Amino acid sequence: MLIEPRDPLIARDGRPFTNSPGARARSLPFPFPQTLAGAYRTRRALQEGLPLPEKAEEVLRWGLRGPLLAEEGEGRWRLMAPRPLDALKLGEAVYPLRPLELPQGAGTNLPEGLSPVGLPSPALKEKPAPLPAFWYWESFLGWLLQDAPADFAPEGHEGPTPETRTHVALDPKAQTAREGFLFQTSGLEFARGRRRLALVLWAEEPELEGVFPLGGERRLAFWRKGGPGVPPLPEEVVAGLLRHRAARLVFLTPAFLGEAYLPKGRAFLGASVEAAVVGRPLPVSGWNLKEGKPKPSRRAVPAGSVYFLRFPEGWGEREIGDWAKKVWFQNLSEEEQDRRDGFGLAALGLWDGKPRRWEEA
Repeated sequence: MLIEPRDPLIARDGRPFTNSPGARARSLPFPFPQTLAGAYRTRRALQEGLPLPEKAEEVLRWGLRGPLLAEEGEGRWRLMAPRPLDALKLGEAVYPLRPLELPQGAGTNLPEGLSPVGLPSPALKEKPAPLPAFWYWESFLGWLLQDAPADFAPEGHEGPTPETRTHVALDPKAQTAREGFLFQTSGLEFARGRRRLALVLWAEEPELEGVFPLGGERRLAFWRKGGPGVPPLPEEVVAGLLRHRAARLVFLTPAFLGEAYLPKGRAFLGASVEAAVVGRPLPVSGWNLKEGKPKPSRRAVPAGSVYFLRFPEGWGEREIGDWAKKVWFQNLSEEEQDRRDGFGLAALGLWDGKPRRWEEA
């Protein structure tokens, strides 16, 4: 299902927005999954005649995956993924960040048993260069399928363009701004030149279509059936998992985990975490539809975060294959409702399972 904002989308960041002079409504760089889940559930509940909040418990059971970004081009919609945080560009080259084996006598402040992640060569000291915030799926898949890619150059762009609007209401008598009616809104423009952008959402139930408000200020968006389907689990990934008995897990949407940035028991469905590349935590709040009050603020692991995993020694081909199917493009947040809301959508990539030595060039 595709959702294309007609007007600049305001995905609110939780800061108060009042009618005081000079007030500003700021948008997040990309909407949280719960924003799309709430819009979908509200629209479907209205369509099916379910009163809210009386039927909130039933409505909240509707699960979704996404959102991801898509771009229209060459007569089709191309899926895009957030930049994986284990990619680092120095000069013109893109290097993979990998778990390191520390020299003798060195230490870190990481939790016990967790390896640091970085570049193996101390000679790589250039200032990091920017990489596109969103990669076309072909580039992202190429990164997943290569543990240490050479001459890799991802294709993509920065996604929706920020747009700021200044709003004012005039007093017809004084011909000046009315008190309290001068404010700004910062939204996301879903267009890049002649190319259109949209949000991709996969719902467990039938897709919706038509025009419906989305985000702050009730700005309109076009809802369409179709769009990119869920990418199939590549055979090369499964073969690599069996060969190395290790994996990279990349979050495509923010995730809520049981132990801050680590899952409970430091394992994803039985595969233990050896190391992680995690971005700054995202504060997430929202509105509790069932209880009619704000949700408490929580911190989520940002999209693009990467976890290096190792499988138990007793697992064979069947167990690893089943594990991969349970993880690929599934929501892996700890709480069931967070999974229904779309938090923690995961993809899998290759890792040879061998920590790099710091002295290696």
